[in-house]
Amino acid sequence: MIFDELLKKESTSSLSNLGNQSGIKVIQFHRTDASKSLVEETFRFIGETLPTAYQYKFDDVAGQVEELNAQVAIVDLVKCEDILKECRQLSERLPTSLSVLIIGGEDSISVVRELKAFGFYYLLWPISKIELAEFVESVLAQHESANFKHRRRAKRIGIIGTRGGIGTSLITAELGWQLSNEKQASCVVVDNNYLSGNLDIYLGVKNREKRKLNAVESSGNVDESIAKSLVTRVNHRLDYLALGLDSETSADFHEVTATVISNLSSETNFIIDDLSASVSFDLKPSSLIKQLDVAVIVMDPTISCLRETAALLHNIKKHIEENDLRKTVRIMLVLNKHRASRFHSVTESEIVKYLSVPIDVVLPYEVSVEEALVSGTMLSSGKTKFGSQLRALCSLVVGEVALPSRGKGLFPFFRKKGN
Repeated sequence: MIFDELLKKESTSSLSNLGNQSGIKVIQFHRTDASKSLVEETFRFIGETLPTAYQYKFDDVAGQVEELNAQVAIVDLVKCEDILKECRQLSERLPTSLSVLIIGGEDSISVVRELKAFGFYYLLWPISKIELAEFVESVLAQHESANFKHRRRAKRIGIIGTRGGIGTSLITAELGWQLSNEKQASCVVVDNNYLSGNLDIYLGVKNREKRKLNAVESSGNVDESIAKSLVTRVNHRLDYLALGLDSETSADFHEVTATVISNLSSETNFIIDDLSASVSFDLKPSSLIKQLDVAVIVMDPTISCLRETAALLHNIKKHIEENDLRKTVRIMLVLNKHRASRFHSVTESEIVKYLSVPIDVVLPYEVSVEEALVSGTMLSSGKTKFGSQLRALCSLVVGEVALPSRGKGLFPFFRKKGN
């Protein structure tokens, strides 16, 4: 009687995982039945629980990884037209702690090197079960290792205001919201104004005073655990870092902020710096190029702002040429028409002619912007032209939209195909 009752019971989750040697959650994204079958056969062969399998759909990958809380992903990109572009966009959405194994059809050492730079493993298709088994076991072992070094680091974006009061903080907040909500990427928005500022309001953070540093933190002794305690959670993918000064100097502040960001960069997809010109920042080209992957330069249609923008672009170009630098920094130019046209002193065509580079995104003047800000509505979520242009900027950042042709501008080498 008791034996019959035992037989009627459903298998427990612990028994269903019997044979899983590592306990690591693996997810598989397949395009063909052949790759799906080979991966499943391999996992049976090495005694691991079969990975959760999904048909590969780019827009669904990040959500499925998050839902499963996966630690390792195997992605079939054998028939992908542009594997580097696809992987670049994937890397900006997937958790940095996720180990990613790409199976592709391109036999190129440059592909392997590029993917390694993203923190991805690569295997050339077709592959035997034995070869795949050895590689999978190696990936699982490295993931388990306490000295796991294959973790990707966040891409760092600087929103740079060429003068104060032109919407740099607003754009920073909107970009962070778009990346975390629409692109399903994790982000840390950094408030570099250690005295005041409105970034917290734009993010919808209520009653948030800037985090004052204690003696240990001020001395620069900040580890990963302390760094995480210094951020404010806006939503499950978006964090806000806002440190404040008590008795420290601005130099101390920037040094500690840099240390905190360094500790957080392996835990998120994007670090977004609000570099509003309303605060005195070190905007030396050497600092920008060393720190940033993407520089979004914000200007308004005034002569003074145009001259400041031209000077900044010229100094960046000069620094790269004089130092023969190889690092590619993407430069995006945003024109924010935050006031009515009667306050404009230059036109778009005049700006393009003077700078010798096109404008990437134009944010139009809209009376409803202030009303939306007061009501706490994210502008990029609306159907206005202003909102659509903010979404276009986000798409440019993650490389979803084809970039406009720059022709022979001041420094066309800032743009790389697929970036």
